[in-house]
Amino acid sequence: MSEMPAVINEISAAYKQLSPQMQRAAMVVLDDPRAVAVHSMRVMAARAGVSPPTMLRLATRVGFPNYEAFRDVFRHSVSSGSYGDRADSLRRSTGQDGIPGLIGRTAEAAINGIEGFSESSFSHEIERVAEMAVSAETTYVVASGASFGQAVSFHYVCRMAMPGMELANNMGIRAIDGLATAGPKDLVLAISTSPYAAQTVEAAEFAHRRGVPVAAVTDRRSSPIALIAEAAICIDTGSPHYFPSMITLNATLEILSAAIAVKLGPDAVQAISGYEVSLRESGYYWQDPDDR
Repeated sequence: MSEMPAVINEISAAYKQLSPQMQRAAMVVLDDPRAVAVHSMRVMAARAGVSPPTMLRLATRVGFPNYEAFRDVFRHSVSSGSYGDRADSLRRSTGQDGIPGLIGRTAEAAINGIEGFSESSFSHEIERVAEMAVSAETTYVVASGASFGQAVSFHYVCRMAMPGMELANNMGIRAIDGLATAGPKDLVLAISTSPYAAQTVEAAEFAHRRGVPVAAVTDRRSSPIALIAEAAICIDTGSPHYFPSMITLNATLEILSAAIAVKLGPDAVQAISGYEVSLRESGYYWQDPDDR
């Protein structure tokens, strides 16, 4: 993969030969390279005052097959910075515009990430992964680190509709141990964004070597789990925070759990209803004494 400074140098060298519209697109990239990592092609085009296809032409002009590959270089450069460096950047930027500015920048990044949900590739991959999960004998969810909490919530909600779903690294066991009995008729759903948790990558690779289909929820198509996945839902985790945003990950898993329930049809409705009845009958939910 090219590095961001090399891409910036190439855009600078080609600048005088570009059309006026492409020069405007190039200038918005050169002025704020980090923005390319955080914002969608449409947002960058709006900043430059050009059409989105112009941003795409700029990407192909400097040797990339599509805008996503172009953007990946900038996202990799931004996400590969140390937590300390990013925390210092967060501190300095918040010192300039205060907490209201921090809230605004965080909201803007979240909105930009969710804007990606309107792309046809996102809905296509959501549907593919949902169909794979519904067709599998057992779907094993694998996640580690910051993504683990989101995976636990996703697993909890999905099991209401699909009791056969398993959290591979539940109860503190290694993910690979949890996949020991997985086979070709099962599915491993690996969840990881940069910096990628080694345990998740190793578990996905273990499953792939054993012929178990792998699906991924990740942040770029060049991620180690996307490269071995039969379907990969790619999301934007850009954020002013020192850690990748979990907002789009949470929203994506919520959408995926809903899509799985829809694909299961009446069986899901029956399973969810039965699950809820069991919880209520067991007194799981708090009830105001005055309503009893």
